[in-house]
Amino acid sequence: MLWGMFSWAALRPVVVVEQTMKAANYLNIADQLHPYMAFDFPIGNGIFQQDNAPCHKARIVLKWFEQHTYEFHLISWPPN
Repeated sequence: MLWGMFSWAALRPVVVVEQTMKAANYLNIADQLHPYMAFDFPIGNGIFQQDNAPCHKARIVLKWFEQHTYEFHLISWPPN
């Protein structure tokens, strides 16, 4: 699986995910993305979009997003 980010300013590195996507792995990727979000978007203007995969709904992931809620908007992707 590939995981990446783009914005009006630039394309960012693509992260190759070779392991099963679990909550801890997902947080590792989010931590890699976080500095780019802060650089490319003024505080609160970035949008982070994810679907309803189980790793996106894990408590530790939701807590991470709660801690960073002032930095960007989290948009859910409906399952259907």
